[in-house]
Amino acid sequence: MTSPGYVNVEPASDLNTMSEFRWDPTFIDYDSHFAYRDLAARPSLRDRAEALVIFGASMAKLLLKRAIRYEMIPYHVRADRSASGRLRFARTALANMTAGAMRKRHAATDSSAGAVMDRQGCLVLTMPEDQRVRLEAAASDQFEILAARRGRSNGKRQFEESRGQASRLEQGPLFDQIEAILRESGVMAAAGAYLGRPARLVDVNPQINDVTDSFWRDIFPDAEIGELPATAYCHRDASGGDLKAIIYLSDVGDRNGPFSYVLGSNRIRISRIDDLICEANDSNGLGATDPVSRRRFAALPRKLRQKGAFGNDLTPASPLSGDIASSLWSIEAPKGSIVLFDTKGIHRGGMVVEGERRVITCVIG
Repeated sequence: MTSPGYVNVEPASDLNTMSEFRWDPTFIDYDSHFAYRDLAARPSLRDRAEALVIFGASMAKLLLKRAIRYEMIPYHVRADRSASGRLRFARTALANMTAGAMRKRHAATDSSAGAVMDRQGCLVLTMPEDQRVRLEAAASDQFEILAARRGRSNGKRQFEESRGQASRLEQGPLFDQIEAILRESGVMAAAGAYLGRPARLVDVNPQINDVTDSFWRDIFPDAEIGELPATAYCHRDASGGDLKAIIYLSDVGDRNGPFSYVLGSNRIRISRIDDLICEANDSNGLGATDPVSRRRFAALPRKLRQKGAFGNDLTPASPLSGDIASSLWSIEAPKGSIVLFDTKGIHRGGMVVEGERRVITCVIG
């Protein structure tokens, strides 16, 4: 499945692969949920109006992003605000709109990497030492910039503060190095087989996580919840169906924020409208768990009370919580490991309780 020198990393044999399941908009009953029930019982007219305005605006923006396949537009094109840059963005968006279907297909039935992706939703391998050393050298300046930008924290560091954004125009050698690794390892071929079309590297995001991150632990800040739920921070991405590859550049054990994936959750059956509702609420802030966000979310009509970042809301009594727990692969692996995954499967990462985790997250489309 892999090129010489690359080593496959397999999930533990006692993990289940989640059976194909259908998304049910009501599998979390917010009318009886401890953190939402009082808010859902008596939303004010103002809260209802605010929630609908926020939702409507985000849905309109989301539909435009899906039409132009926004996630497939590289960062250096998205970020160029010059007149020529805006023209290049428009040309790229128009090309994306007329390029034909880009939905993935699940057709692989053999033992190839594409079949592993189809069955599990992710695959993991470790690159040779010399490749890792070269990659670390190519990425060193980006991590220095990110570390300096992060600076000190009061223990309330949010997710976006932990992630950088490389530009192909300015960091061409880093993109070239990553592309060479993804091709040589077979990761790019596996991505293409899974997507049913040629795959390409779109974005590169250096990321540093440590114990000062709070985005994953500060849930329901106004409520006494004791321990975090077993499914805390589990989510599906609010994206256009791209794949991602996470490259570990530090050794990652059980306390260093291992990326975790629910095996088989890529095969979830969800209607297009429900998927869009989830994406809208994740992108507009209504999917958060602070009091204001919950109040507005609870004021939405029941059909619109859906989110991709649902793991924080699952209770231990939920059957889905048990299914996730039995299929969640916590990927502990040495530096130089590559995790390719379908972003529409259930996953989480970056929950560091000791030390520091350095990774490069790559968008593949």
